[in-house]
Amino acid sequence: MLSILIPIYEENCVNLISELLNQAKELSIPYEILVFDDCSPMKCEANEIINQWEGVEYRIMPQNLGRAKIRNHLADCAKGDILLFLDGDSGIVRKDFLKRYLDAIKLTSVVRGGTVYCSKDKITQPYMLHWKYGTKVESNRVKQGENMFTTNNFCLKKEVFRTIRFEERIKGYGHEDTMFKFAIDKSDFSFKNIDNPVEHLGLKNFESFISSTQNAVVNLKKLSAKNEFKGSLQNIKLIKAYNILAKYHLAGFYRLFFKLTKGIMLRMLKNENPNLKILDLYKLGIFCIS
Repeated sequence: MLSILIPIYEENCVNLISELLNQAKELSIPYEILVFDDCSPMKCEANEIINQWEGVEYRIMPQNLGRAKIRNHLADCAKGDILLFLDGDSGIVRKDFLKRYLDAIKLTSVVRGGTVYCSKDKITQPYMLHWKYGTKVESNRVKQGENMFTTNNFCLKKEVFRTIRFEERIKGYGHEDTMFKFAIDKSDFSFKNIDNPVEHLGLKNFESFISSTQNAVVNLKKLSAKNEFKGSLQNIKLIKAYNILAKYHLAGFYRLFFKLTKGIMLRMLKNENPNLKILDLYKLGIFCIS
């Protein structure tokens, strides 16, 4: 049985569920779709209709669980032996999306399908930084390598999730996917990236993207301070950069430099053609002062 697990937060997921239902019915497979709203402040009333659809359960959590905990909760509630995690702001771009996962999971323990973004001409200036980061970094298979992992679109066997769960000590946005992938690497479970992307529809405006980025960096700094994770995190680019500064006793200098140039960096990132190298410098500054 296939369990499709979708945590949502202030998102309209009607089109997403409709397409998944159509594909599941065409394949004639046993399935369930669990959609759990993580106590959104602004509920999307349009989502109520999906509770009337066969094989779909829509719940609103009485309190916010957070990105890691709600995914664990969805998996605990799932009846299927195959789990497919999707974000609520995903768009299905392939008509054989479910079939590709079902074929791949027969041979691999964990499979990730990837992410794509719309063309640049559809993007307005407030969303340009997120779009550019998404297209140049998150969607770049060559740059990220075959071990790239994100939580927005992946499939795994239920037996794997009994062993590897999301780290609930991570609060807010950022790096629950990093820790999940490290747990996979430590295990005997196999992992594979396949060409089966969803489109990321929920682009953040500049202020929201910067806020999420800062939260992710702070999470990473906290994780890097824990002995149990320290060794696993050393290959992350941001930590490598910080370690170089620390090695040459330049971290204090960079903290001062960042405090003086933070506003300039933000203005440069907010323009119509943001430079992602400036974003890297900004993240390093947040890491240094956290």
